[in-house]
Amino acid sequence: KSLENVIARWFFMAQTTRRYTSSPETQLEADLARITRAGSGSQDFLDLLNRLIEVEFTPDFWEIALPNQLDTASAKSPTLAAYWAALVLLEAESLLGRHLVRDQIDAAVSAPRSLERHHLFPKAFLATLGITRLPDVNTIANMAFVDLPDNASIGARSPADYWPKLASRLPPERISHQSRHHALPVGWEQLDYREFLQKRRKLIARVTKDGFEMIGQGHGRPSTSLQHLLEAGESQTLEYKSSARYNVIAGMADKKLEQVIVKTVCGFLNAEGGTLLIGVDDQGNVVGLEPDFASLGRRGNVDGYELWLRQRLDADLSISTAKVVEIGFEETSAGTVCCVSVSPSGKPVFARAAGGGKALSDFWVRIGNATNQLYGNDQYEYTRDHWG
Repeated sequence: KSLENVIARWFFMAQTTRRYTSSPETQLEADLARITRAGSGSQDFLDLLNRLIEVEFTPDFWEIALPNQLDTASAKSPTLAAYWAALVLLEAESLLGRHLVRDQIDAAVSAPRSLERHHLFPKAFLATLGITRLPDVNTIANMAFVDLPDNASIGARSPADYWPKLASRLPPERISHQSRHHALPVGWEQLDYREFLQKRRKLIARVTKDGFEMIGQGHGRPSTSLQHLLEAGESQTLEYKSSARYNVIAGMADKKLEQVIVKTVCGFLNAEGGTLLIGVDDQGNVVGLEPDFASLGRRGNVDGYELWLRQRLDADLSISTAKVVEIGFEETSAGTVCCVSVSPSGKPVFARAAGGGKALSDFWVRIGNATNQLYGNDQYEYTRDHWG
């Protein structure tokens, strides 16, 4: 398996970096010479391939070189093929649909006719902006696998007009998941076309990297089971909280804990979205919501807890959470866990300032495995870069 994984990673790297596109014989001869010098052991061979992969796949490659290489309309671009391979590895669905992308690019499968590569910014709409050159219109960053049976009805409509209506047909968490795979910037439908292309190329590069990193780790859709989330550890998109109400040390309900929950959700909304598990300690151990339930008195059950949490979020955040936050519960032998699934917001979200008051002025962002408050120029620059 180790050999298969390394070779698969090697071919992915060679495709993505166009290693054998220019002067392939010369490059192949050089690689064969390196293999000959590496030694006769299988581990020597694997070590050599891994070193060469690391040399090619530097941070600058993913962040600068690959986005630049995606600035093309060529359907035969090696970098486009690498992105498609990543979508297959990630088992990505078509945008706005339930069919897998792999069914569209597999010659042995007859994909639905509605599932095609569509222009995210329609050609007719771009023409109204004076953008008619085919390389500009058909560029990789303007194309996506979309399950769109009513494509003809879009016509010359702008993304800001058609996207919210079509996206509302699917649950927010599904749209969020698909948007990540299809590299759609937050609020993409409202962006200037050139800015959209630039941002999407960077996100396509990130998705391509995600696909590469799946090789050798078992691929498929990321598991969202509770056990997987407990084993994963806190991250950019996952946070654990033992309680949302009851302070075990003080032996009483604590408004400060409620504020922590609000700011965590706010941070996810202002970043890439994520999942908050309530009833789980920092080490990923289930401690249960029973103390929180008890603090609600007669409403101390799953339904009462969900109602209280929804009301608290809506009261202390600057947007309604109905379409961007889902609340569910998992029963375990150690107790009940509340799973709060948060989609990224299409606009900045503010939370009520600590200590109460009427002002919804605190701006929180999830950065790494922490939720940080941004002020002044830092907040302005983040808002500008994240939502354009």
